[in-house]
Amino acid sequence: MNIIITKRFEDKYLKYLLKNFSKEVFIKMLKEKNHTFISLHQPYFKIKNTINSISIRWILLILEEDNIVPLMIFLKKDKKYWENINWKEYKDIILEEQELSFEDIKNGNYKEY
Repeated sequence: MNIIITKRFEDKYLKYLLKNFSKEVFIKMLKEKNHTFISLHQPYFKIKNTINSISIRWILLILEEDNIVPLMIFLKKDKKYWENINWKEYKDIILEEQELSFEDIKNGNYKEY
């Protein structure tokens, strides 16, 4: 399984959570598959998980079987997104994040793990 971390994702979402856990822990958790992918709307999934006793929520895009592009990650208690992400309410935000992530990938602004 390949995890594709775009510059946008790292700068906008991941860097603010790195005080709670390392990027290596984040990558390892995705690769271990010890969580359930909850379908938002194919191929978008959300994950509810805990790292170092901190509850987080993720929105992922799965490209083919072996490529995962994290689009968003945030704390469960984040009042901007709340806990219950659903497709109808967040569709525009998710699609915008996907478009910006694809721009990063097209321009080579990503790392694959």
